[in-house]
Amino acid sequence: MSASTPPEEVKQSPLFEAISKNETEKALELLKTKEQAKERDASGMSVLASAAYRGNLTLVEKAIELGCDVNEKTEDTLYTPLMFAALSGAQDVCRLLMDSGARMYCVNSIGKTASELAAFVSHHECVAIINNHISIELVEEFLRPKVNGEYVGEEVYPDELLHFIHSLCGSHEVHPVKIIFRFSKYPDSLKYKKKILYVIDRVFERQLRCKESNEIMSLKLWLILFFMRETSKYVESNKDKTPEEASLHYAKIISQWQEGDEIRRGLDVLLRNAVASFPYKHSLLHDTLEKALRKTPIGQRPSAYEYIIQSLFGQRIVAVCKFCSVCGHPGAKKRCPTCKLAYCSQECQKFDWPIHKKVCSSLKGNQEISAEDNMSLDDLQAQISQIDA
Repeated sequence: MSASTPPEEVKQSPLFEAISKNETEKALELLKTKEQAKERDASGMSVLASAAYRGNLTLVEKAIELGCDVNEKTEDTLYTPLMFAALSGAQDVCRLLMDSGARMYCVNSIGKTASELAAFVSHHECVAIINNHISIELVEEFLRPKVNGEYVGEEVYPDELLHFIHSLCGSHEVHPVKIIFRFSKYPDSLKYKKKILYVIDRVFERQLRCKESNEIMSLKLWLILFFMRETSKYVESNKDKTPEEASLHYAKIISQWQEGDEIRRGLDVLLRNAVASFPYKHSLLHDTLEKALRKTPIGQRPSAYEYIIQSLFGQRIVAVCKFCSVCGHPGAKKRCPTCKLAYCSQECQKFDWPIHKKVCSSLKGNQEISAEDNMSLDDLQAQISQIDA
């Protein structure tokens, strides 16, 4: 290569050229054996790392299937595939890598983890996904316990149930309405209610009763468990409706909005009750969060959900993300043209319209969190930072 040739013109192999261009079908044709999966590009990057950096879930799955090491590091910079996925903002790839054994605590040559790299480039959902990972093996340990490799339970539980519970435990979305939506969409939520609650409870207990306790993860799982319990109670007490109808009716009840309130009062009360009922009162995180919640009257902002999200995922995500006013999903891009209320989807807009239309005019101008509100939570974040999670 001449001195004038730019670095990007270094000749790539056909496989890495296909990966770099996200030509999935072409790359799959060139990636069929374990030997092909061991190939490296000119910089020494592996097939798995390159696919992760491109955010190509299909190629990542194939590379893992062919035996690529999910924790292999690049020679000089010590980057793992999870770090590349985090930098690219590939949420599904981050989940798959962690489910396949990727270690979140690996550091690169400058001492940064995948989560820290994601935060640096403002991929905050990747940060939340990485920091809140629960392996499917842990869920299965409680759902389908084995002795010497043999299942010891009396009832055989389907894979769909395993994946449903794992999706709940592994999610970083803890909003009550989001939990209710998940409940309503799984047809056997009520049928397997006891087992679902049992497994989530066991996974929750594991977070604090282990060698390296995780207060943040335990609080997240407690909130999910609490809202699943409350939803189940309501559905069981309304047997004149189908489970889906009853659960969505419950979501509408807690989503009511009183004129004059800055937020949904019933939702705020439910969130505060969930925090108050956390069983491990000695937890520094819980104690700090309760003190913060007492600063704001019910029905006013910052809401209990804003305090909770900040304590679980950090102040930055509250500052840069707009949360859906119905289900709390971050990155809500839809807005009511009148009051600017945020929504993540048409589904949430349609669900909320009968409630929203009654208070829309009174909400105008009240839907932005001021910088002053965020700054007032500094003492909360300072104490949370002491937790070795």
